[in-house]
Amino acid sequence: MDTEQVWSATVDRLRSRIDSGDLPPGSRLPAERVLCEELGISRGSLRQALRVLDSIGYVQIRAGSGTYVREQQEQPLRTWFTEHDQLVEKLFDLRATVEPTLAERLARHATAKTVSRLEDNVAEMARAAQAGDMLRVIATDAEFHRVIAQNAGNDDVAGLLRSVLALVGEERRAALRLPGQIRKAVDDHRAILDAVRRSDPAAARELTLKHLLDAKTYAHDFAAEEP
Repeated sequence: MDTEQVWSATVDRLRSRIDSGDLPPGSRLPAERVLCEELGISRGSLRQALRVLDSIGYVQIRAGSGTYVREQQEQPLRTWFTEHDQLVEKLFDLRATVEPTLAERLARHATAKTVSRLEDNVAEMARAAQAGDMLRVIATDAEFHRVIAQNAGNDDVAGLLRSVLALVGEERRAALRLPGQIRKAVDDHRAILDAVRRSDPAAARELTLKHLLDAKTYAHDFAAEEP
């Protein structure tokens, strides 16, 4: 089993434990060493899985303290966007400032390994969308953007984006539940991937910017509509 399959399977196993109540909201996950022994995985695979779970709002990683299960509060979608409209707009604006530059940089020097990782990610996201597995869609969406940031060749900007992405678990979960957004996200990711594969920095930048601005506009318009 390759590294991506390991962390993906680990995400599923930890999700199941959280959903079943074995790891209740507010509880602290066992220490890394204990979890690695229980799950039979490396620390690298565990940390990757925890980053994904943090990105989709399942856990919160607290530096120096540990990883804690978040409360899963489901609100009507329109209500959530109405209450968080300004936060969503600011987060999208911040991402739109950073992510197009990273996609542009990646397209200039992407390795075959990075392209392969993005290809696998987009294929997995499409399969999850077809299966109706919303949380896997959200996880693969988070991972797509993280892979670009990690491999773009600018550690300072990538570090900033990782901090931003740590804030957008609920935003991502809500945005991808908007009607039609999953299909559009998959199509947008395919287009960005194609630009990276073709080594077309301008297209990678433009497509990433459009992807984020379209999502922000759609979320804002959805919140403003009469129910």
